[in-house]
Amino acid sequence: MAEKNSLTRRTLCIGVGATVAMAGLGSLRYLGSEALVRPPGGQNEENLVSKCVHCYRCIEACPEQVIVPASIGSGVLNMRTPRMEFSDCYPGQLDDFRYCDMCAERNGGVPLCAEVCPSGALTLPADYTPDSEVLGVAVLNTETCIAYRSSFCAFCHDVCIQVRGEDKAAIYYQNADASDALDTRLPVVDAAKCNGCGACEAVCVSAQAGSAMDASERAIVVKPLDE
Repeated sequence: MAEKNSLTRRTLCIGVGATVAMAGLGSLRYLGSEALVRPPGGQNEENLVSKCVHCYRCIEACPEQVIVPASIGSGVLNMRTPRMEFSDCYPGQLDDFRYCDMCAERNGGVPLCAEVCPSGALTLPADYTPDSEVLGVAVLNTETCIAYRSSFCAFCHDVCIQVRGEDKAAIYYQNADASDALDTRLPVVDAAKCNGCGACEAVCVSAQAGSAMDASERAIVVKPLDE
């Protein structure tokens, strides 16, 4: 009987200790966690991780279907929290692609994901405007980008102008020669203008079969600001 009581107390102590440890991690980034691109209002990582109740309401509310739950591979605390996914659509479709427009067309520029969040994990800044919210920044891999490797490709450049307009577009060309030959145009990301909407990643064709077969991701991908 004494041995049974001892084991019970030991098990209880281990359980309490583990609970306290995990609770303490709730306000900190877990050591092995991956930095993720979050939905609008989720850029305060500590607030999101500590308040998210994994209800999936933001995922269900997203009209563009670009919010998905993070997996265990992104870290224990990140698991089942919302992250942005822009590569889950067919590349090269300028008329049919998914990105985050802050629900400009559907809810007057107020992101539905933040509006339906019941816990405050997604909280828009007091001075929020659709133009001021920044989800991340597009990062271009010149080793897998078709324009840098072989021939002219304009998908990311064209869609950025289509979505953001000429003045606000974050992707421009460099190295155009005097004759303006297409095969000398190399896309460049202006990080200061990028809001991480994901349109460029959505249409990128670099990882399509026959282009960069060994690529693990598209040549232009939205990354977290603090990565």
